[in-house]
Amino acid sequence: MRIAVLMAAMVLALVSAPAAAARGSAGGHPQDARPVRAAASPAPCNDNAYKFLGPSARWTSTLSWRFRASSVPSSLRSGDVLKVIKKSFKNIVNARNDCGMADNVSATHSYLGTTPRKPAISAAGSCTGTDGHSVIGFAALDGYYAGYTCIWWDASARIVEMDMRLDPAQPWALSLAECSNELMMEALLTHELGHGYGLGHVGENRHGRLTMSVYIDGLCENQEASLGRGDIQGLNALY
Repeated sequence: MRIAVLMAAMVLALVSAPAAAARGSAGGHPQDARPVRAAASPAPCNDNAYKFLGPSARWTSTLSWRFRASSVPSSLRSGDVLKVIKKSFKNIVNARNDCGMADNVSATHSYLGTTPRKPAISAAGSCTGTDGHSVIGFAALDGYYAGYTCIWWDASARIVEMDMRLDPAQPWALSLAECSNELMMEALLTHELGHGYGLGHVGENRHGRLTMSVYIDGLCENQEASLGRGDIQGLNALY
């Protein structure tokens, strides 16, 4: 039996009626952790499953983002958090995996520095409107989500913005060596950035070992930081 933590994202289209997809995000409170039957899930390197958010929306330019360093909770150091965020970006754009698969993903990212801007995401976990700036920062998420991601795309399915909101009340671990009944930030960020680049959820019962499955496998667990075959094939299909 594995203890798992629910994850997901919200997406909105810029040029038509708002369209919601794949709701959720990681929740780190005890009432959100639940047992998951993973017996039917193949090993991540043997699982080809992937899904997209929206109409196969993708970045056609570099995802340039800023970090709201002033929002980092006092229990963490902003410089250490930034290192984990950058590492998580690399997990996606460099197709980090333990399957021996080559990096053919053309997606890129660029860190632009800190910002006072807040992610365009409400405390209830909904997208509040694009402002043209991709921001990652901490702010309360009503005690249900540990992190939440929104993307916006235009009529040509070109993603134009990605925001991510992380819950400062969630007990976070920045490394396995220092983890004690906490959620590994790299695991959650890698999953959420998968959403940021256009990947949706795959089902937990049949694909629970993939990064883009609905649940994290448990506390002090970092498996989702390494992509499975389906995760990489989804990115390859977009990039």
